[in-house]
Amino acid sequence: MSVWSCIAVISIALTDTTSCAFQSTTTVRQSSRTPTATSLHGIMEAVESLAAEAADTWSIQATPFLEPAYASKIEEKFQDRGDVLCLRVFGGRRLSPEPDNNTVKPGEGRRSRFVIAHADLGMDAMTAEEEYCTVVRCENVNVASSNTFPNALASIGVHLDNVGDIVIEDSNTVCFVVTPEVTKQCLRLLSKELVGTGVSLSVVDSHEFMPHGEMQEMKLSRVLERQMERKKLDAGYVQFG
Repeated sequence: MSVWSCIAVISIALTDTTSCAFQSTTTVRQSSRTPTATSLHGIMEAVESLAAEAADTWSIQATPFLEPAYASKIEEKFQDRGDVLCLRVFGGRRLSPEPDNNTVKPGEGRRSRFVIAHADLGMDAMTAEEEYCTVVRCENVNVASSNTFPNALASIGVHLDNVGDIVIEDSNTVCFVVTPEVTKQCLRLLSKELVGTGVSLSVVDSHEFMPHGEMQEMKLSRVLERQMERKKLDAGYVQFG
């Protein structure tokens, strides 16, 4: 998985090893490469680099969406930092799952990302979630007949590091979390990859709780996985984990 963060003038800092992952009204620049990390140790080092950048430049950084095994370790390491705030967000106003529990209960999330901000910038968890997570509801989709949502999202060029939890609410309704940067892409293109009459997609209000349901696994078909890897290499991505 690739890791990226972004920097806008004054409040967001840019390094030559990160790419944009922050929605801002200020001008944002994007770099061509991302930190390298292929293990928990490597991921920790990459996040530590983002934290150091946030602390040194009074900036806000963001990681990709991560699996719980990685995210819980990051949360544990950074919870007592005094120089930066490390806010774990899931989207849909959900909470962290209980440690060592593979069952996600109502009100809990699975995949999450971290918003890392200088301690004096006043960032809070609710603001971080509103600005760094978007929940999209897909209605009138035939879930049983459609491609899986990870495959459908990859087919329209959305990398899975931009995707949080995908929750099947019922046989015709699915809610999923994405980064704000790919929201318009999902709203415009995703219905073409799904089966159903009158498939519609809309952004859920940030104050609305995400429904509980079955979560789809974040797995791609082998063909799509190879295609996405080629696109990452062409774009200058470096593996994050």
